[in-house]
Formats: sequence, structure tokens, C-alpha cells
Amino acid sequence: TTCCASYLKQMRSGKNIDAWANTLGSSRHAAVALMIAVLLSSCTAMKYVPNEKALYTKSEVKLIPSGRVRAKKKIKELLYNNINPKPNTSIFGMRPALWFYYIAGEPEKKGLRMFIKNKLGQAPVYMSDVDADKTAELLRGHLKNNGYFQAYVKSKTEIKDKKGSVLFTAHVHRPYTIGKVNTPAIDTLFTNIDSLKKESFVKTGQRYSLERLKAEQERLEEALENLGFYFFDDRHLIYEADSTVGDRKVDLTLMLETGVPAKARKKYNVGKVYVYPDYTLMLDTIPRGDTLMVRGFHYIDRRGEFRPSAITNVINIKPGSYYKRQEREYTLSHLMELGAFKFVNIRYLESKTDSATLDANIYLTPFMKKSIRAEFQAVSKSNNFVGPGLTLTFSNRNALRGSEKLDLSLMSGYEVQVSRKSRQALNAIEIGGEAKLSFPRILHPFKIHYPTKKYLPTTDIALGSRIQQRVNFFNLNSFSLSYGYTWKENTLKHHEFYPIDINFVQLGQASDAFMSLLEKNVFLARSFENQFIPGARYSYTLNTQLNEKRVEKFRERQYEPSHFYFNGKIDIAGNLLQTINGNSFKQDMSDAERGRILGAPYSQFFRGEVDFRHYWQFSEKKQFVSRLNTGVGYAYGNAVTMPYIKQFAIGGSTSIRAFPARSLGPGTYYVRGDSSSENRLLFIDQRGDIKVEANAELRWELSRTFKPAVFIDAGNIWLIRSDDTRPGGKFRREHFMKEFAVGAGAGMRMDFNFFVLRLDLAFPLRKPWLDESDRWVHEEFDFGSSSWRRENLILNIAIGYPF
Repeated sequence: TTCCASYLKQMRSGKNIDAWANTLGSSRHAAVALMIAVLLSSCTAMKYVPNEKALYTKSEVKLIPSGRVRAKKKIKELLYNNINPKPNTSIFGMRPALWFYYIAGEPEKKGLRMFIKNKLGQAPVYMSDVDADKTAELLRGHLKNNGYFQAYVKSKTEIKDKKGSVLFTAHVHRPYTIGKVNTPAIDTLFTNIDSLKKESFVKTGQRYSLERLKAEQERLEEALENLGFYFFDDRHLIYEADSTVGDRKVDLTLMLETGVPAKARKKYNVGKVYVYPDYTLMLDTIPRGDTLMVRGFHYIDRRGEFRPSAITNVINIKPGSYYKRQEREYTLSHLMELGAFKFVNIRYLESKTDSATLDANIYLTPFMKKSIRAEFQAVSKSNNFVGPGLTLTFSNRNALRGSEKLDLSLMSGYEVQVSRKSRQALNAIEIGGEAKLSFPRILHPFKIHYPTKKYLPTTDIALGSRIQQRVNFFNLNSFSLSYGYTWKENTLKHHEFYPIDINFVQLGQASDAFMSLLEKNVFLARSFENQFIPGARYSYTLNTQLNEKRVEKFRERQYEPSHFYFNGKIDIAGNLLQTINGNSFKQDMSDAERGRILGAPYSQFFRGEVDFRHYWQFSEKKQFVSRLNTGVGYAYGNAVTMPYIKQFAIGGSTSIRAFPARSLGPGTYYVRGDSSSENRLLFIDQRGDIKVEANAELRWELSRTFKPAVFIDAGNIWLIRSDDTRPGGKFRREHFMKEFAVGAGAGMRMDFNFFVLRLDLAFPLRKPWLDESDRWVHEEFDFGSSSWRRENLILNIAIGYPF
């Protein structure tokens, strides 16, 4: 507290700023210093408010219920969400976004000042911008629309020292609920719609909600269009409400408006379907050319750039069937997913020969077939390596005339590991290339049933090579070949299956120190040996955040209170080669007994990993996220250890943030405390066969840009087999919970729309390499001590959220 007070006094005095900054330590504290400086400077934002103005700083809602009124918290939330304009956001009474806006001034052109003003800043909201009485009346309207018919809202404004606030007092009575729901006009006009009525949003006993009624009208419009009523519109439906039936109930009658056009009452069939794959949007004229009949479609193409079947195979609209809105939407989605077309438009015109028939015209505007893209990147990896990167990509969006996409990429990058715990600078240079060909369909030698009409599957073939150099240590060359499928079972479920996934890893030039380390560490040597990794992999993802069920606009709460993410992966390698070679499954075999391909041993292992995340949105701007990530890999048969690139590691900006990236474990082993000089060459990540990690993070939103969080992380990795060079690393079921590393901290996320910059400051709570009685950190958390900060604080700088 004394330390913070001293910093605050120095900042406010404007003196000795340099000396104050030096007390923070070396340049690794620069980001922290900047954050503190901005927050403290923002205390002075009020001085920029004009004298004749008062800043709108606070709005408050007071609820006075009368009778039995439930869900008071939701009612207040409804009112808060509909108060406009919103007051300027603050952080512990300070307003950094407002301060950024003021100091940026009035920039005349794009540049840093414009970026600060528009991205970091927030325009001031003055009391002159607030019409409290009008807002109170609007809030009363929202209450009435949600069944609180007798509600009324009063407002009271207070201004003091250039700061203004508004108090809204809402008097609320018990809401009206829905009584009978009658649909006489719908029942007589349309037949066989009982199933539609069963899914109705409007049911007896629900609280009356105008938004609920509107959502039901939209649902009926969509459902009827899927039955062939092309010209039907939700505006043709009208609810008549009778609130005089007593007992605070409202009887509803769904009626048709007077004068509904005859077209809206008629079912339509699909007649002819015309496909124009070379339509020019700017000309807006129908292309002329020879008509080719393909699977019942009229295909009209002047240039012949696409194989007709590649396009018609993904069209869901079928000539001769009833019109269905869903099939139109699926067709639009499929054609856009092909990736070859910039614009897709479908127009229905009434047939000239049949008044109950619609002809469909599908207009496709292609992208440029070939393109070259250059990307300059600022890379931030989970192992704290950061640096610039350059990628050049040549793309052909229609390589084989079937909307196949060919990407040829060249990648290069230079990275340095940023970690205040590192004793030496760790540098890496990476160069690579990849050729990838994607087909918008499943290529297979036998028939596969793919039941989902909504999504297109893809087949990917990729060939790549990469050279990674850890400066002063080693070169690692890798070659890869993969063939596999990706598809969606539905909106929530995503599958990846690669029956062919081959990697070849070769250790290139290595330093004497590194070779000496390999000679003394058999397990590490096996991890880095030249080897083939011939296998297959499968991944399944379930993400309820992507739920495409209708957004229930009638709900007071517009966010999902709870959703989760699950990803499971399985890798299997070497079994087929083991069977072909006829080698017996034998552990600890000699090098002479191991099976080889082109002179190099091949890996044989099983690897499984599960990542489960739960998101609890307990208010519009507050979220609690938890994650459990666990995995196990087991080498057998032709291998003693898992390949280096397949082993697990822990620690870093997306893992346990209080410890340097991939520095923890295995088990109670601590490489930085190892007296062996060879093991101090800890540029090599610590890796293991078993991983258990758990994280919890509380996130909230101060403004559209600044989103802070507090978090706690725990976990470790272990070995399945003992390694004499890493004592304490073997997994022991009765002890593994006692060997968890634990860290905590706080961070700030700066959301700039196109990317999120994340700063997380963390410190350890539990160190597994210490004696069991001393593992929990007992010393005082002295943030004012430079030596304590140097030994304990880890600043993680990364792009995006950790999970």
C-alpha cells in the first residue's frame, strides 16, 4: 500500500517520472508501467470537461414492486439494457477511454491520433445529451410490452461538480399472463399445420411479451414458406389481445389482416431452374449462351470455366418440387462455401405458363481465379516466442474446374523467446513451404452416405516441408503429407478425420553442447532421432456457442447463460507398418530390432487429448470461464518414447501463466534447479506423456476496448516411464494431485475488433519441485519489492484469449 501510494504521489506531482519508472525494474516492466500510467493519468479526464457542460456519469434504476412481482433482477436488467445513452464507462472511478478521447484532440487525417480517438477513446456523454423524461417514458413502454401493463417510471436528475446522474424509479405490478390462444383464421386457411402449432413460442401461462408474439409471427412465416407459400409475409398475421378477461390474463386470437393477397394464400411449385455461373453484377444483364441440361437444371455458361456438375451437385432447389425457403438458404450457403464466387443471388419469377409455378434463376459472380497474397505477421506463440513473420501465398480458386482451391505458400519467420525467467536469449528461425489442395466434396473409393444437406464436406490434401533452426543449438527438418476429410454433422458438431497423416522428422546440424546432452539423455535422444510418424488422426468438436436455434428475441436476457466447448483428439501411428513388417510387440527392443522405413525407425504410439471448456455468462458483461485439458500418450512396439512433436508440455500464455512456457515438470522435476550443466541448456521444452491442466477465469467488460480478467491456473505433466535424468517425473497415481503447479494473476484484454491484445500478469502460488511441506508459497506477496517481482512475476503478452 505504501509503495502504491508513493507511485501515485510521484505521478500526480509530475516529478521524478524517470526515477519512478526505474523502480519498476528493467524494460520487461514497460507494459505494466504503461498500464498504470494510463490509469493514473485518466484521473485527470474530468479537467477536460467544458465548464458549461456536465458529464453523464451514472444511471441508476430503483424498483418499487406492488403485489407479487417475481424476477426483480431481470426486470432491472431489462431497464438498464434499454437506458440510452449509456454513461461513460469508468474503471474504479477513473475514465481512461474518455481521457484517450480528449488527448487525441481533433485529428484531420488517419494516423495514430485517429486510432487513439476511435479505438481507445470514448466520446463524452454530457447531461445535455440526456432526455430523462423521454427515457422514462420509453422504459415504461418496455415494461408494458413485457406484460407489466400498469407500470410507470419517474426520473430524477442530479448535477454536481460537472458530474451528472439520473435515477429512474419504476413502479411495477404483477404482470399479465397469456390465457387462451386461438388461431381460427390460420386453421381454416392452411391444412396440416398441427405440427407447426406444437412448436409455437406462445403458450398458455406464459408472461405476456410483445417480442414473443413478433417472434412467433416470424416463425410462422418461415414455416409456411417451407410449405410452399412463397409470397406469405409475417405482416399478414395480427394478434388481437383481450386483457378484460380478468385475473390478469390476456386472451390472444391470431388473425389474418384484411385484404391478404391471393398470392399469399397459394402454394407454389418450382418450375425451371436456370444457373448462370459467369454473371457480371455490374452489368446486371442476363448472360447469353448455349443451354446445357444437367440433372434437370438449365446451365447457361459462355466461358466454360467450371464443370457443370461441380455446381449443380450442391444446389438443393429441385425442379418440380414445392418451393421451400430452407432449400433456397442451403443453396446460397453451399454456393458461397465453394469459395469460387464473390456474389450469389437467387431470384424467383412467376412462370408465364403456370400461375402456381416459380422459375428459379441462380446468378453466380466468380472471384478472380488466381491471386497472390503477402502477409506480414507479428507472431505470438504459446511458448512465449514472438517475432515477425512473412507468408507469400499463391491461390487458384478453380484449379481443376470443380471449384477446387489450390494454395501454394512460402513461410518465413524469426522469433525470440520473451521470458523474464530465461537466463539467455533463445532465438529461432523458421522457413517452410506447403501445397494444399481442397475439394468441396468427399473423395473416396467407395460410397459414403453424407446425410446433412446443410453443410458441404471437404477433402484436403497437403504436402509441406519446414526447417526450424534454434540458433546455437540445432536444426530440425520436417516433412509432412496428409489426406483427410472435414465435415459438419450439424451446426454444433464438427469432425476431422485424416486416415493418412505422415510426418518425417530429421535432426540436422546440431551443436556440440546439444549432442552432448543427447548422449547423456536417452529419452531426449529418442525424441529427437530421425523418424517416420505414419499414422491417422481424428478430431471431434462440440461447441454450443454456435447454436443456430432461433434467437428468442422475446427473452429479456439476450445472452446464453451457459454454453460449453468440447474437443477430443485421437492420434494413432505405426500399427499398420508394424503388422506389415511382422515385428512382435516388444518393449525396450534394441535399435537393431526396430522396424525401419528408408533407414529411419518409425514411431508407434497412441495419443488422446480432451479439452473441455464451460462458459457461464451470468450478466451481459460478465463471464466466468473454466477449462479442463487432459491428455495421455503411450509409445509401444517399435518406439520407447513419444516423438518430440507429439509430447505434451505445460506453462505459458495459454496454459499456466505464472510459469515460463513449457518449463514445468515433468512431475516434481525442476530443470532450472538441476545441478547438471547439460540440463541447464533449457532452450528445450520440458515434455511428458501425461498432461492435466485446469483453468478458471473471470472476465468482464469495462468498455468496448478494455476487458479485464482475473484467473487461476493449475496442472502439470508426467512421464509414463522413469527417466533417470529427470528424477521425480514419473506419474504416480497416489501423488499426482500433490504435484500440481498453481498460479494466479490478472490481465487486461484490449479488443480492437480485428484482433485482441492480451496482457496477463501472473505469479506462482504453488511450486511442485519444492519439498511437499513447502510447495505452497508462504512468503508475503511483496509487489513493491523489485527482487520479489523479479523472482515471481511473469508478464504474458499474447494475441487472442487463452481459451
